[in-house]
Amino acid sequence: MKVLMLSALLAGASMFASVNVLAGEKVDRTLDANPEGYVEIEHVNGKAEIKGWDKAQVQVKGVLGERTERFIFERQGNEVTIKVKVRSGMRGGWGRDDEDALTIFVPRQSRLNYTAVNADVSLSNITGGVSIETVNGDIDAQKLAGRLRLESVNGDINADDLQGDVAIETVNGDIRSRSTQGREDKYETVNGDVNVQSSSQEVRVTTVNGDVTLAMQTVKYANLETVNGELSVDLSLAKGGEIKATTVGGEIELNFTQQVSALFDIRSHAGGKIINRLTSDRVKKDKYGPSSWLATSMGEGQGKVSISTVNGRVSISKD
Repeated sequence: MKVLMLSALLAGASMFASVNVLAGEKVDRTLDANPEGYVEIEHVNGKAEIKGWDKAQVQVKGVLGERTERFIFERQGNEVTIKVKVRSGMRGGWGRDDEDALTIFVPRQSRLNYTAVNADVSLSNITGGVSIETVNGDIDAQKLAGRLRLESVNGDINADDLQGDVAIETVNGDIRSRSTQGREDKYETVNGDVNVQSSSQEVRVTTVNGDVTLAMQTVKYANLETVNGELSVDLSLAKGGEIKATTVGGEIELNFTQQVSALFDIRSHAGGKIINRLTSDRVKKDKYGPSSWLATSMGEGQGKVSISTVNGRVSISKD
């Protein structure tokens, strides 16, 4: 009986592995994990490479930076936590010796949450869903599935082979995404450019000063917004699908890659320009003001396309 109790206590204790480390120390530690559990990572500075694998374990390998005060690696219930604590109150900026260089392996079906301040992160082969937030750092994401959230303030985001519900946001960085397949894509940027190739059925794009290039497949719903940027969009509109697009002073070029059946309502409110390469209908102009509009249709008019600009340029066309 005492042996069984001791074994149970040891098993419970093995779930926790908070470790005091020396700055600049190498780490190589492993914990058993639920294959479909949570992995929570809090990082400050350096680089992290996160890979999904088929083992029911989480492993951390690499070198900690010179400012490291404590390395926390523990499991509690269904969650494994990794935290790198650094000394505060130090003068001067971050140097090369202050950077961590970590490689982290997680069960492929894990639900991953990663946050960082000054760190670049790459991740691949994770299918349980991912949330990544970094302030100053680039994100490179490959072969992910589930509910996917990738956010950076001052960094570029590169993604390839994503499946699921995808949201990618950056303030002063560019977004590049390839081979996305899912129900809905969402892209937001302030001063960065967006370049996307996707076969998702719904897409939402918001930008202020960035340029957007979208190459979509068959879309059921698209909501496209820009202030001063350029939107260049190639897509096929599904039967009964809807497209909404707005710009203030930017440019919208909407090109259909297949035959389209839709009603079109395009309006310019303060001297913008509308170019119709889709039908023979002419753009009409307000007799006493600068506004103009185009009302036209193609096919049986099953879908709907609504575009509005203040003083930008709008062009509709077909391959």
